[in-house]
This record gives sequence, C-alpha cells and structure tokens, in this order.
Amino acid sequence: MLAGPKTIASIPAFARGDRELVVVRSSMDPEDTLERFAGRVVFVGGGPAVWSAYARFVSHWDITRLPYDGPADRWFDPFWVTAGGENAGNSHGG
Repeated sequence: MLAGPKTIASIPAFARGDRELVVVRSSMDPEDTLERFAGRVVFVGGGPAVWSAYARFVSHWDITRLPYDGPADRWFDPFWVTAGGENAGNSHGG
C-alpha cells in the first residue's frame, strides 16, 4: 500500500503483518515509485495530495463514504475518477 505518512501511521499493528506499507510524499515521482512494484497489485491510500498524484495510474477505485457532516481534513474530488487526475487538486469538491 502506498500512502502518505499520516495514513500509514494510522494503520494498526494487527493490519501490518501481511502487507508492505510504503510512505509516499508529494516530492516523489509516482512513475518511479510504481516501477518498484511492477507486476504487483498496488493500493493507494491517503488524502488529496496522494490521490492527486496517483489518480492517473488507478484502474479501480473503492471509495468509502462515511455518514458524517462536520469538519474534515480529507476530501475526494470526483474529477480524479472521471479524468484520471489531470489537473486534479484544482477544485476542492467533496
């Protein structure tokens, strides 16, 4: 699983044993990072910065919608799904 540092830190110990967790940062090139996992299924987790960088490489989206209506520090831009991440992050729809 590729994700930002906050998401990786939030994964409990019991869920770490059988998977490789890799912290990605906005300064990293997504293509270079994904080349390290050629031929493998890679999951991408995190927030807007990660999804914006990796959206064009995602072939399947599992989007969880929570029954919550309050302040939040994460959002999902539907443009990532429909346009493969091109210019993603320019709107903050949620």
